[in-house]
Amino acid sequence: MDNKLYFLFMALLLLVVTTNTYAWVLTITPGPKEIYIQVGNGTYTGGNYNAGGQPATNTTINIVSLSISAASLGNGTSQMMTSNSTFANSFYDGYAVCNPPNQVYVGGWARVVGNTGNALLTVSTPTNLVNASGDALPFSTISWTSTANGNTKADIAAGTFNGGSVALANIAANTWVENCLTFSYANTSVPAEGTYTGRATYTLSLP
Repeated sequence: MDNKLYFLFMALLLLVVTTNTYAWVLTITPGPKEIYIQVGNGTYTGGNYNAGGQPATNTTINIVSLSISAASLGNGTSQMMTSNSTFANSFYDGYAVCNPPNQVYVGGWARVVGNTGNALLTVSTPTNLVNASGDALPFSTISWTSTANGNTKADIAAGTFNGGSVALANIAANTWVENCLTFSYANTSVPAEGTYTGRATYTLSLP
């Protein structure tokens, strides 16, 4: 039988508001302190940002998955994963930055009255993915590359999950940063049969 490997993204579109061509680091208008993060599918209302649109909450949790045949399992050849995210065009201006299902959009912006301060984008995971029998597979077997159409620079860092928190980007005040992540499974071991799941949670914070 095929072994199936799944992990879940926390693809919650989050807007936090308090009162108090490299076009992939984009300028936004200063204003009251706000941050915005999008992982996978998201929602903007009233058009894109450059047409006056505004972010809205989207509670979608996108899934990145891989099914490996018994013949290929553990052969040391990295296996690309695919996503059920359909998001391709940036809400900044509608440009097609990503190519789903092989890529997952990750982006965010930070707004402040002045031009000082950085927002920190991170991703955190548990130590392992687990199956229904309780067998474990290290999250560190999954890595990602980072790029975007027309841009070879990883403004959001490539890396490997580590069973903790990984820093991905410092987003400067009044800028929008976005990239497309492609995930791969290392495929260097032969885990017990089953469907392994886990969740990666992306967070954007602004002091």
